[in-house]
Amino acid sequence: MTINYNNNTIELTTAEMKEAQKYGSDMYNQICEIRRDFPNFKVKEIKSKAKKTKNDFGDLNMKTIKAYVEKHGTEEQKEHFAFISKKSIDAEGEYVEAQSFFEIKNWFLNEFTELKKARKDYREKVQKIYEAAEAKAEAVA
Repeated sequence: MTINYNNNTIELTTAEMKEAQKYGSDMYNQICEIRRDFPNFKVKEIKSKAKKTKNDFGDLNMKTIKAYVEKHGTEEQKEHFAFISKKSIDAEGEYVEAQSFFEIKNWFLNEFTELKKARKDYREKVQKIYEAAEAKAEAVA
């Protein structure tokens, strides 16, 4: 819990806010006590920053991978992608399965390493835009 004198707010995390909503809980009693000292302050929930997911490329699919390889890949990369993604029959007439999507995705991310940097840069820029908008809104309030 934080008392923000600049914004006249009592700031609680999501967990603290949930606890404060329970009548008679320790957090509820603390809020009541603080409100007596600062009757004009508003109680505000501060959302925690979203945690980065383990899988930054969870939204990739075969269609996206294929389109990217066709547009940006070298001839060798295109040949490799075609080979690992096709189902076929080998020389002895045995049916050969294409590689699993997860194996293809792993190959793709290892081949096109620039995507990881581009996605990281993009997310950082978006976060800065959100923070600037939030600061602007708080300045007005």
